[in-house]
Amino acid sequence: MDPLADRCGATALALAPRLVVDGLDRRTFVKTLGLLTSALLARAASAQETYRIGLVVPDAGRREVGRVIALGAQLGLDEANVMAGLFGKRLDLVQEVAHGSEAVRSAASRLIRQERVVALLGGADGTSAEALRDAVKQGEAFFFNVGAVDNRLRGARCHRYAFHVEASLAMYVGTVGQWLLEQRKLPGWAVVASDSSVGREIGQAAAAFLARRGRAPLATESVPIGITDWGPLLQRVRGLNPDAVVVGLEAPDLPGFLREYRATGLPFQLTGVAADLSTLLASNPADLAGVWPVVWHHELGRFSARELNSRFRRRFGRPLDGRSWAAWAAVKFVGEAIVRTGTGDLARLLRFLESAPPFDGHKGRPLTFREWDHQLRQPMYLVAPRKPEQGRDAWKAFEVVAEVPARGDPDLIGEPKAESRCRFEA
Repeated sequence: MDPLADRCGATALALAPRLVVDGLDRRTFVKTLGLLTSALLARAASAQETYRIGLVVPDAGRREVGRVIALGAQLGLDEANVMAGLFGKRLDLVQEVAHGSEAVRSAASRLIRQERVVALLGGADGTSAEALRDAVKQGEAFFFNVGAVDNRLRGARCHRYAFHVEASLAMYVGTVGQWLLEQRKLPGWAVVASDSSVGREIGQAAAAFLARRGRAPLATESVPIGITDWGPLLQRVRGLNPDAVVVGLEAPDLPGFLREYRATGLPFQLTGVAADLSTLLASNPADLAGVWPVVWHHELGRFSARELNSRFRRRFGRPLDGRSWAAWAAVKFVGEAIVRTGTGDLARLLRFLESAPPFDGHKGRPLTFREWDHQLRQPMYLVAPRKPEQGRDAWKAFEVVAEVPARGDPDLIGEPKAESRCRFEA
């Protein structure tokens, strides 16, 4: 039997545990349904329309990041094709490996001009995301960002054909802020951020979040990249006596800060943004501290998240992380848009995506793209370290402690429309 038909039969078996139709027992009914589905799929395959999606992932030092994105995209492709096949359509994934702006731009151009892709997936970092954004500015394909958090991609560098499945830095900071103010009632923040573009964006987002609520940080400490002596800074933080310390450090500096923070014994709630959680997973479990926002966690168990996590682990032998989830979701969104519009016409697909159709990302709420900056509205999660003896491996180091927002509009954790600097080109 055709694999898709086999899956349809399995679905029918799960949905009709005691079904009897016109005297047919359950097993005969499912077998008959499978045969009919197989015949329909065979007929549809003869006139199947194929749509291609381009995937651009990094090489060199970021090869592992590219691999987890590719795995998520592959699972998304397989699952999207189950639905697409029923409507006489098929998605293909064409992958390019590239590092650096020029190489990414060249790879994207090949995918658009030669492979005629409907959409590009990628954006393992801000540099590659901006190159992919530039590649679609003529409206010949969409770009779905699955890894870059930079606010500027949703602001001054936004584009009509760019959509963001990965959360923005503003959303990561807003997740922390909502939790601190609404759930923990901790309004006094000391912000510690790297003197870098990412650190400055985190500091600015924290100040903006508080300003919208009539507050301001107690202090913002800007620290040089590569700092090794955290003692003087931590003493200044102690003198501020804050309710919480909000951290936005470059990945290489974060483990050292956490180690000295724990050793100093500061009693303040520690939290912040670690856009690449792998940095913390590689740290000594005894040094881990704080509460950190993530877009997905492999131990989520509600709203079909458990089944998605299980499918990914069975298929690839590793947990589903945030970047893999974003790539899976992006392929799913493209496939659903094509099926629901019945076309690969970019103008019609754009109108559909901007109409805020609900997508199921297994987060328990409909996910939609905001019309003013194309950021995906979605709940986020906060994770905290388990006790070292509870973590059997690095992936067991963190557990989910909260969903944010716990209820209500996910826009509560993002930059509001009134403050957005996004102005789509005509």
